[in-house]
Amino acid sequence: KLTLPLVALDAVETDTWNSLKTDKVDIQKAYTALEDAKDRGVYLSTRSIDFLACDTLQGKAQFVELCKEQVLQQQTVITTMAVLTKDKDEVGALGCMVVGTEDQHILILDSNCAAIIKKVKLPSVAVFLMCAGLYDVEYRVIVACRNGVVYCIKNGTLQTTTIEPEAQTVALARYENLIAIATMNNALHYYHVKGKKQSSIFMPCAITNMCSMFNESTRQCKGVIVALSNGEVRVYAGKSLLNTMQVYDQVTALKYGRYGREDATLVIVLKSGAMLFKMLPRTVAIEANASKSYGAPTEQDQPLNVPKRTNVYVAQTEREKQFGVDMHRVFQHDLCKLRLATAKAYVNMLSDGKGSTSHTTDASLRLTAQVQGLGPIFKLTLNVQNFSQRPLLGIPVIFSFNPTVYKMAKPTLTIPSLVPSLIYNYEAVIECIDPNGASDSVKVTVCNPGSVLPIITALVALPACDLMMQQQ
Repeated sequence: KLTLPLVALDAVETDTWNSLKTDKVDIQKAYTALEDAKDRGVYLSTRSIDFLACDTLQGKAQFVELCKEQVLQQQTVITTMAVLTKDKDEVGALGCMVVGTEDQHILILDSNCAAIIKKVKLPSVAVFLMCAGLYDVEYRVIVACRNGVVYCIKNGTLQTTTIEPEAQTVALARYENLIAIATMNNALHYYHVKGKKQSSIFMPCAITNMCSMFNESTRQCKGVIVALSNGEVRVYAGKSLLNTMQVYDQVTALKYGRYGREDATLVIVLKSGAMLFKMLPRTVAIEANASKSYGAPTEQDQPLNVPKRTNVYVAQTEREKQFGVDMHRVFQHDLCKLRLATAKAYVNMLSDGKGSTSHTTDASLRLTAQVQGLGPIFKLTLNVQNFSQRPLLGIPVIFSFNPTVYKMAKPTLTIPSLVPSLIYNYEAVIECIDPNGASDSVKVTVCNPGSVLPIITALVALPACDLMMQQQ
């Protein structure tokens, strides 16, 4: 028989109750001191918590008188237990009891359960325990706590690597070298000891219990047995579902192991109080590939016959990801060069008078031309507007065309004056002399009397001549 050690209380709490015992402090001041200690996160005894629950001053005084002559101490309780093999990994070997307590400690007892040989402090209260290895050689204790975190104790030292499942842990088991964790979100997760998740299985309803299929002869865990809230009991080997059975009641406890002469026996305790014994045949083979595996299909591992065009597209995409910055810089450089060349060409066109609006140092004109008629005689209507600040005088206009196609009575025209902002209309008649009624263009040039460069130039495209009109 072993009695768990008393919980070490804080000095503030001890001094407060000693002062109350000798009447050195007022009850209200003691109440305030204990309340402040509780707000700071100090672990208080059950007596202090009950004292803080008193509302009236009379009730506080009665509670102090009742507890004044009693010794202040706090006992802990056991929350979970497991067995750690001591020195031999075989059937019937000695083991050490591993105990989790309410005061956030893990205690490892000797083989006689008479003394504590190892004590480890945890950040939270232990709920589930799982042991592996030998105490005299090397061992690990996996602890699931109330804060939702799974800790690992290796050779008596709490490791910094932790496992944080997506939800609170409801069961803990071992599968080969992995840790099987059942959570409240109806999922079964497999984790490596170092904390990396290997795989997950999602159940149709909540998980109530889980245990490992530990083979005593081979000392290996070949599967995991999961009990669901709908009365279904499933056997998994990794992600492979090996067997399913229905017990038609909610399972409250599971235990797999040796029972009598049978090495593979599953004991099931139901909510109604019934107990079931399921014995596994000795010739059964528990393999992960023996049944259908949940998850991605096997065809997913087979490479696809991707077309060459798709391969080129993927390669180009990877190239753009790798050299995206350089490609964007080159594109912006070429775009700036293109804009510069366009601006230069536009300036040259305006300077040479080849645009619809000319802006030279001497004058600024706008010239538009319209063609009327079906042929062979066409009428050209010119609209000229002066945008400069001073009037222009004696501006010659020249019509240039192919003499084998067109003819004009007078291919020149003189504009007497162009007053700023006014639009002047002039008409010219041109005749098509080509027997086939060919179409061509006529170049209208507004000359500058003081320069060899024209003020503005317009190219007018004449339509094809109607031969029926020419015959008439």
